[in-house]
Amino acid sequence: MKRIALVTALTIATQCGAATIYLCKAYNGSTFWTNGNCSSRNAFIERIESVADVPFDQQVEQAKGNAAKSTATTNTTAVSQDIRCGSLINELNEIENRYAKGYWQPVETVNQDQKRTLAIRAQLRQNNCRLQ
Repeated sequence: MKRIALVTALTIATQCGAATIYLCKAYNGSTFWTNGNCSSRNAFIERIESVADVPFDQQVEQAKGNAAKSTATTNTTAVSQDIRCGSLINELNEIENRYAKGYWQPVETVNQDQKRTLAIRAQLRQNNCRLQ
């Protein structure tokens, strides 16, 4: 849904006259917005934003808003992946701790735990989870 809104907004901006501005990062670490070339100001391009063709101050505000929305979406995705990885690791630790104590376990439990351990490890690899 968000992608559709973004595509629609960009399409409208393109039809209404769009501009491109750049968030530049200077060699000393400071950042600034410009509608020109970052390298001519001794800086690297940090971000590129398409904005409406309005005065520069309004373009900067619009670009900052777009950047904040993008960062929030990225953070939410990372947090949900961390939660998923954490729950998988906890489940794996529970299974491993069951056998670390050295208590006898029924064969059915051992078989189920072996299958589940393989499945958990596959999910950890699939989600690029680190075990430590």
